[in-house]
Amino acid sequence: MQTEGIVVSKDTMKVVSMAGGVIMLAGIAAWMGLAHGCEEPKGRGVIAGQVKITPALASRVSPTDVLFVIIRRPQGPPRPIAVKRIDQPHFPVSFEITNDDVMVDGSELKGMVELVVRLDKDGRAGPPQPGDLEGRFDRNPTLVGGRDLEITIDKAY
Repeated sequence: MQTEGIVVSKDTMKVVSMAGGVIMLAGIAAWMGLAHGCEEPKGRGVIAGQVKITPALASRVSPTDVLFVIIRRPQGPPRPIAVKRIDQPHFPVSFEITNDDVMVDGSELKGMVELVVRLDKDGRAGPPQPGDLEGRFDRNPTLVGGRDLEITIDKAY
């Protein structure tokens, strides 16, 4: 095959195609939670870390606020897979979410997830309201199994 002055053999094209297939399968395996080395032993999903707040927003924290650490599937429905509620947070706040926090019976933490935190003024779960503060893990999506994740609340609604 010749493309703009570059000659590529059929064998090279086959190798490139096979490599693309392997990469795609690895991505699917990671998304499904089948990637090795990312899960806690015994298949128990966990994700843990610390939530911080930018100095510009720190003055907006009140004693009645509730911090929600929310795990969702990337490009999935907005409904969370798991949520951890932390009343009266004092920053920085450590968190750990396990399969015990999963909201749907029979589901488990595995594969690729998106991690969001919301400091909620009225303490009720749901879409953000005016006055709520939010932050996202800067390397979303990520694999379940991370234990030193840092999330900074940096957005006000």
